[in-house]
Amino acid sequence: MIDAIILGLLKNKPLTGYDIKKIMEKEFGIFSSQQSTSIYYTLNKLEKNGLITKEELEEGHIKKYIYSLTNKGEKEFINLCKDLLLSNRRPFIDFDIPLYFLPYLNNRDLLARLRLRKIFLKKARLWLLDKLKNKDKFLIHQIFIFKHHLNLLKAEEKFLKEFIGFIKNKIYAPNFCKSKNV
Repeated sequence: MIDAIILGLLKNKPLTGYDIKKIMEKEFGIFSSQQSTSIYYTLNKLEKNGLITKEELEEGHIKKYIYSLTNKGEKEFINLCKDLLLSNRRPFIDFDIPLYFLPYLNNRDLLARLRLRKIFLKKARLWLLDKLKNKDKFLIHQIFIFKHHLNLLKAEEKFLKEFIGFIKNKIYAPNFCKSKNV
């Protein structure tokens, strides 16, 4: 996914790695899992594969690299976007792993983590609502991204409320996962 983001940003115009990272943080906000990782490994990989080029610029004593999209990179970007539109990866899949192993988790710790998740979801919802209040500052495709995430988030909040209620009212037994009456 990070390949598609970087190639897409470079389709607009040549950028430095720092600029790419800042745009990713701003445009993809709290939904970009890439914001805390280094993009330079990916930039080097894309350059090695002939999808981007790197030009060195010196400003005083500072050396910068400007990355540009190649024709091959533009074709790859389009293909990646097409593939991502058909992706069957679900959002929040990491959350499902502890659900599977629910009987082994301590209820107190579980509730504490779920409350933290609830706070994160509220923060994300408020961030999205703020973006949607200022629709005139965004392009239509960005507005659809915000609406898509908001709908996913509402479903997650609804599930989380139900799940927290379930955890509070249920004492787990080792045979819980065999029960069909959840």
